[in-house]
Amino acid sequence: MLIFAKRNPARPFSRLNQYRRPFAWGAASIVFVGALSSFGGTIARADDQGTAGQPVTNANGSAGLEEIVVTARYRAESLQNTPIAITALTGADLAARGITDVTGLTESTPSTTLLKEGSTGGNTLVAYIRGLGQANYALAFQPGVPIYVDGIYQPTAFGSLLTLADVDRVDVLRGPQGTLFGKNSEGGAVSINQVDPKGDDSGYAEVGVGSYNDRRIRAAFDTSLIPNTLFMRVAAANESSDGYVNDFDYACENPTDHGTLKATTDVNCKTGAEGGVDDTYARLAFKLLASDDLTARLEATTTRDRDETVPEVPLIIDPSYPGSDLAAFNSRVAVPLTGVAVNQALVNKNPYSNYATFNNPLSGLQYPNSNPQTIWDITGKVDWQLPDHMTFTSISGYHNQNGSIVEYKNGPIPINMVENNIRYESYSEEDRLSGTSFNDKFDWTAGLYYFHGEGTDQSDVHLVASAVGPFFGINEVLNNPTTDRDASVYLHGVYHFTDKLSLEAGARYSNDRFNYVYEGVNVASVPVNPIKPAGSYSFGVPSIPVEETTSRVDPKVALQYQWTPQFMTYAEYATGFKGAGANPQPINEAEAKPFAAEKLKSYEIGAKSEWLDHRLTVNGDLYYNDVTDLQLVGYAATTLGGTITLNAGEAHISGAELEVQAKPVQDLVFNLSGDYMHFRYVSLGAAAYSPTLNPGGIFMSDTAPYSPEVKANVGVQYTIGIGPLGTLTPRLDDTYTSRIYFDPQNLLASSQGGYSLMNGHVTYAPLNGKWTAALDVNNLTNKLYYLTMFNQLSSFGILTGQPGMPRNVLVSLKYTF
Repeated sequence: MLIFAKRNPARPFSRLNQYRRPFAWGAASIVFVGALSSFGGTIARADDQGTAGQPVTNANGSAGLEEIVVTARYRAESLQNTPIAITALTGADLAARGITDVTGLTESTPSTTLLKEGSTGGNTLVAYIRGLGQANYALAFQPGVPIYVDGIYQPTAFGSLLTLADVDRVDVLRGPQGTLFGKNSEGGAVSINQVDPKGDDSGYAEVGVGSYNDRRIRAAFDTSLIPNTLFMRVAAANESSDGYVNDFDYACENPTDHGTLKATTDVNCKTGAEGGVDDTYARLAFKLLASDDLTARLEATTTRDRDETVPEVPLIIDPSYPGSDLAAFNSRVAVPLTGVAVNQALVNKNPYSNYATFNNPLSGLQYPNSNPQTIWDITGKVDWQLPDHMTFTSISGYHNQNGSIVEYKNGPIPINMVENNIRYESYSEEDRLSGTSFNDKFDWTAGLYYFHGEGTDQSDVHLVASAVGPFFGINEVLNNPTTDRDASVYLHGVYHFTDKLSLEAGARYSNDRFNYVYEGVNVASVPVNPIKPAGSYSFGVPSIPVEETTSRVDPKVALQYQWTPQFMTYAEYATGFKGAGANPQPINEAEAKPFAAEKLKSYEIGAKSEWLDHRLTVNGDLYYNDVTDLQLVGYAATTLGGTITLNAGEAHISGAELEVQAKPVQDLVFNLSGDYMHFRYVSLGAAAYSPTLNPGGIFMSDTAPYSPEVKANVGVQYTIGIGPLGTLTPRLDDTYTSRIYFDPQNLLASSQGGYSLMNGHVTYAPLNGKWTAALDVNNLTNKLYYLTMFNQLSSFGILTGQPGMPRNVLVSLKYTF
């Protein structure tokens, strides 16, 4: 139940400049890579390239860049020959950059934001690609950028913040992937491919220690149970660390000015910390070579997280903020009961500290400082080689998750305390047949897909103050079951007219049915209200089923032309959608309503080039998205203090992306990526700002949340020979992110200004040794920045933020066998 503040909408823009910059950059990128391809040089062709993830041997016998094979179109293809905007990182890439979970992909991937939601979301992944995504944990919303693990869809944003522990490759696909990947992939998709069992008795063991009492253990072993027939791989990992935001006792730190609040500790006044992690990962995978034509795989993966609450600190506490009820709360509740007012004095001067106690002195309510979560995934896959160059693939998946989210803000006198207990279970089945016809000119895939998921979000919301008042507490208890069913059929093909010209076409029919049942009651009590007598008042929402069905066809058409062996261009049109949902936690029956699916039409042109003996790849693209019925969360204020999600009218998103990989000499590797994105509303509909009807609405000049206009990353690593001692490989990555807004209203106070973040990595490897040592230093310059902010200014006069982790160090040792 949020009511957002509104800022002055005076932000002019030019329609000419809206298109000029992104299209100029994208066009320049394509012209540039085309010009490069005209230079002399032997380029590694597909039949000259090494195996996936291995260096390519050049004409002079030296090793070039690794050749990466992807399966974005359900067949193995070179990344450079695939006409899709993809960032692919191998397991070695992840290790070299110190990336241990999906949020680390943000810095290396253009137009992509993947991060952990604030304290309202616990282990929820905020995921946006090209301005489209989702930033809310509730099961009432569907994820805007889906995560796939070994081909299995992760159904909720809560629980999608995954550890990358035993990974062969991660592909981030940008642009709509609705034809092959289905719903919710309108912005793109993230595909995580874990290591396939090989049966070669290989493995590794890794240990590490670091800042904030960080302890890391990782290990894997691959063996053959039946020679040449049955392989097994076992992997496990655990990482634990202390929190980096400290909680202090307000009464202890303010011994002469704490009213009736009592100190609970006298040991440095510290009561605990936030942001600590305790994550355990385990995987067991089998691979059966039943015959020359039949391969079966079965794997089970589990993660068990016992993290502390997401660290969040108050940034602004202003009782005089326009529309805020905080001044009245202070005069009627906080000061009479405790002698302490909720104001800026409760903002700790240390940006990594607050006065949270997880205990409400007004009611005695207490929550644990914990966000536990357990996830199980079981996957079965069968690949059967049939006659006439056909392959049948069947993938079955089961997903089960349970977790809790504890939200506590504004200590030591909390206005609101919330606990959510979320359970979700799903299974999916995908069967597809692929092959090659017409003398190898036509590559095709046809498939059927079915998904069924159901879950429950049990919420316990305690608000000491509310606009429903005046100032009687709310105890809102919700138990909202959710059911999601998706059935679809798709057909996709690539026809090669010549060795250079190819036409890609496909379509997917989806029937998506989303059901959400409101089962809750709000009970209000009036212990200190001087206007109304003490007592209880019941109100809220009866049991109301809400169902929204979406049936649609998502096509894709693309042309690909291989101008030279070094230079390829493509142009495509595609559509996608994000599934419908329902407004979570309504105050009354009028707010218990669904919202429609979000829909996208996308146009994209791009170029991919590799040259100088595969020592340089340059890929660029520009895109234009037409989005309708945008689902924007938490902007439409009502007279009763709740919020409602509406479908905004239409928006246009245009942008350009560039990725460069270079290995100019044997031991030097350089990478660069960047993007420019321009977001513009065309119409707002019911989401428009109105001082009377919708004071929390948006303006035409607002932009998408979590979507910076500019992002750029530069990385460089160099291997230094140190004689008989081995090699030393330092690496440095620097990422610049322009201003990012954390809510659709683009309030300046609720945004992070542009900043650069630098990470360092050093690896030592002895000659012919089986072990390596590494040093990771993240946030090298100790930059203070915020990953998320939570805006309650116009309701409670409070703005909180999740600070990024300060400089931290990890030293690790890895043995490979």
